[in-house]
Amino acid sequence: MDELSYPFQKERRLLDASEIYVKAVCELANALNWLSVSSVALKSFKEYLLRYTKSESFTNLERDVSHLLEKLKDVNFSITIKDSKIIVRRCKSQKDYSEEIEEAFSKFRKESVQYQSKPPYYGTSHVEAYVLELVAKFYPEVFKSLLDFYRVHKDFVDSEISRFYKDIQFYFSYLEFILPLKSNGLPFCLPRFTNEKAKVYAKDSFDLELASRLKNKVVLNDFAFSDGTIIVVTGPNSGGKTTFARMIAQIHYLATLGLPVPGSEATLFLVDKIFTHFERSENLENQRGKLEDELYRIKRILDQATENSLIVINELFGSATLSDALFLATDVVKRIRKLGCLCVYVTFLDELTTLEGTISYVASVDPRDPAIRTFKIEKRAADGLAYAFALAKKHKLTTEEILRRVN
Repeated sequence: MDELSYPFQKERRLLDASEIYVKAVCELANALNWLSVSSVALKSFKEYLLRYTKSESFTNLERDVSHLLEKLKDVNFSITIKDSKIIVRRCKSQKDYSEEIEEAFSKFRKESVQYQSKPPYYGTSHVEAYVLELVAKFYPEVFKSLLDFYRVHKDFVDSEISRFYKDIQFYFSYLEFILPLKSNGLPFCLPRFTNEKAKVYAKDSFDLELASRLKNKVVLNDFAFSDGTIIVVTGPNSGGKTTFARMIAQIHYLATLGLPVPGSEATLFLVDKIFTHFERSENLENQRGKLEDELYRIKRILDQATENSLIVINELFGSATLSDALFLATDVVKRIRKLGCLCVYVTFLDELTTLEGTISYVASVDPRDPAIRTFKIEKRAADGLAYAFALAKKHKLTTEEILRRVN
């Protein structure tokens, strides 16, 4: 309101805002009072809101808003405009001729008109401001009350109410975001929480960001940590492994915010932090090679993670030789298992699935044509097949095809 420079302009705007605020708070308190809620946070806010509506600060604001609005109803004046002259007079309330005028012109109406309300316009011209100054001279007590109201209630918004308003807008936005996905038949559920990692699972889940972009059918996947705390995902490239890992991290993050998660049902662990390690291009500024940088980043994660964390690793040590990558990855898996946190590890190293505490998931292909990815991630033993030849054959990149084109 600082941009409102004319006298009484920002004061009246504050009064209007206060009226809306008081009405909204009372309606919200009344609605929550009759609503049975199970959420601990919502219960706490409900109790706070009921106390706040009975507090001295709020009842004073409610009273002052009501009294001042009643006073302003007594402000009546007339304006006479002749040439460049404006005459302002104090007058009593006059008859409203709007109904008579509407009836007189009704014979010219050809069809019904749909009225649309517009938000109030608070801009004021210098002429309007001058008129208002003259009116204020006719009603000095009323306008003094307006100035006093601004001085007393300038910071009328309660900090907890303001925080709730901002938070609830986020939740409404999320529900609006997932509505088209639900309309297309994709399942969402409110997850249950467990302290036992072996009971963590989800059915018919999917990556929310990917689903919002796809126009064709979204592939649903399940996961469960029933046999260990580390899910190791292997299989052919472009088979949905990274999306699967991202999905698991995503639904845990959404659950910590109290949001419905993708899936027909889910029981999740309330993680304290989610750590991710995805491949990055080399950064010339830190003077570290790719392998050194990967080691540096994974060490930072292992140092910060707790037994209540979730770690997501995607294609770690891809720049190392096979033997070095297996040696390093095995050590990382053992450290994570010792830590006891949940982990999803996407890798080209099938040997990791044989380590203690790991659960093997494999990206599937169409059995009739291995070049076709189904994007279903199944819980089964790693098969060691990359199906690279099938892809090369599909894109005519086999040795025979290349030699034929060269010759």
